[in-house]
Amino acid sequence: MSDDFLSRSRDKWRELPAGGEILGRAFSSDLLALDDASLMAQWQVMNEAARIPDVRGWFHCLYSDIFAGRRVIEVGSGFGFDGINFLAHGAHWTFSDLVLDNLNLVRRVVDHLGLGERASYLHVDNERSFAGLKSEPVDAIWAIGSLHHAPFDIARTETLDLLRHLKTGGRWIELTYPYERWLREGALPFSEFGKRTDGERTPWAEWYDLEKVKRRLFPSRTTTILDFTTGGGNFGWVDLRVDEINPDSVQSPEIALMGYPVTAMNQASLKASPSEWRLTCPPRIWWYGMSLGLAPAMQKLGSLPFPGLGYAVDLEIVVQSGSVGVVLAGEHVDDFVGRERVLDARPSTHRVTVMTYGAAKPSQLLVRNTMHGVASQVRIRSAVLRFAA
Repeated sequence: MSDDFLSRSRDKWRELPAGGEILGRAFSSDLLALDDASLMAQWQVMNEAARIPDVRGWFHCLYSDIFAGRRVIEVGSGFGFDGINFLAHGAHWTFSDLVLDNLNLVRRVVDHLGLGERASYLHVDNERSFAGLKSEPVDAIWAIGSLHHAPFDIARTETLDLLRHLKTGGRWIELTYPYERWLREGALPFSEFGKRTDGERTPWAEWYDLEKVKRRLFPSRTTTILDFTTGGGNFGWVDLRVDEINPDSVQSPEIALMGYPVTAMNQASLKASPSEWRLTCPPRIWWYGMSLGLAPAMQKLGSLPFPGLGYAVDLEIVVQSGSVGVVLAGEHVDDFVGRERVLDARPSTHRVTVMTYGAAKPSQLLVRNTMHGVASQVRIRSAVLRFAA
């Protein structure tokens, strides 16, 4: 983490949401200046606002029994609304934060409530702080609105260090800003997206979906427990069980497929450029419109680095009319080696991942019409081949 980025992030995140939307934001340094009685009174007001069902109350209810007696590391503790709730229900909780004042405030509240016996603290003063954490293996990592405020590479470094502390079969739970929100806000550079979502001093906010979270944990293998959006589509919730932990392996290489030759099928109309493929499918249901041969990209990607992996293609597609299916196949078009994803027309961009069944090798990426009598139209703006766990 660069010193400049860390400094700007620390300056920003000393100001935090004060529970609910109606209370705005508050600076931890201002709260720390209060005497104990005034601090606790103000914190309780903010905590009550945070605990309403459509803010934090729903997941406090969902996870309180799950975390009772368990060990959890929280990434970005803020004012401690989550961790203190779970401490009160029997969890063993490690609070971590970029901002020392935030941790000092949380410690004062925890001690005042008599919950300090099961609490510990970590000041994140660099991107490798989690590597030096002294902790017994934990049952869960709790990252609610924190990791998406750092560039992917920095967040991945922190993720791999955190995985070293997680038990096999433990949970990785994360609140994100969804891809659809990023599109709705104007598909801004991440340095600007943060200003739109969290204010002018925010140095970064990056969208995530399920597959992007799993890419950051790669090559650890996971089972999806929950994956949905909430808060009117403003937030994503990802809850994964980490079945096999491999934090020491390198990041999966990714091969950008735009610019590789594509072939029209069944008299479909296809216009290809290095930045976009525009396809009008034949107007018959299940007729193929386009094939992308994957042999050169597969050769460049290389062999699977170890057993248990497969292949995936991440796509960004605008379906302008009709409906299309996207699937990975073998040499023959009907030899599907993964599940087909069917995408209907909508104004916004679909971001979709098609994957192989296990280690089956794909020979081509296919797009076909899935509506009768409609010449479905699509624009494919991004396609990336990678390994998948």
